[in-house]
Amino acid sequence: MRFSDVTLGAIFLIIGLALGWYSLGLPAIPGQQYGAATFPLFISAGLIACSLRLLYTGIRSGNAPLVYIPEEFKDARAVLGALVTILLVVFYILFSRTLGFIPTAVIISFVMFLIFRVKPITAAVIAVVAAFACDFIFRTLLLVPLPFGPMPRLPW
Repeated sequence: MRFSDVTLGAIFLIIGLALGWYSLGLPAIPGQQYGAATFPLFISAGLIACSLRLLYTGIRSGNAPLVYIPEEFKDARAVLGALVTILLVVFYILFSRTLGFIPTAVIISFVMFLIFRVKPITAAVIAVVAAFACDFIFRTLLLVPLPFGPMPRLPW
């Protein structure tokens, strides 16, 4: 999906104005000439300036559609794949502590492989191997505390 310069300019103009309005309510730092609002105000000024430029170029260019939907988004399978991906991220957030990282990663990987039309046996093998490899890399090498769930601790 592509948005025109006018659409993006309007969205970022609203975000910049909202950020600037919110920043004005931030407290001042005692003894300083600037407060907590200084940096967000600079960011909002940059957003407003860039969005005005986008609006200017978009209006000047003329007849571009506000939103362009390419052919890929008209395919129901592609849209379903995108929605399932988002649902799998939500699934990880909700169930990773209960199930643990490895079972959750296996389920997510297996479903994603099936979406990409990998044979089920191959998808299952790769999902299990990838989950254990990711667990080893993140838990041991990167020291990321992954949830165990009911699964016993692994040797690493």
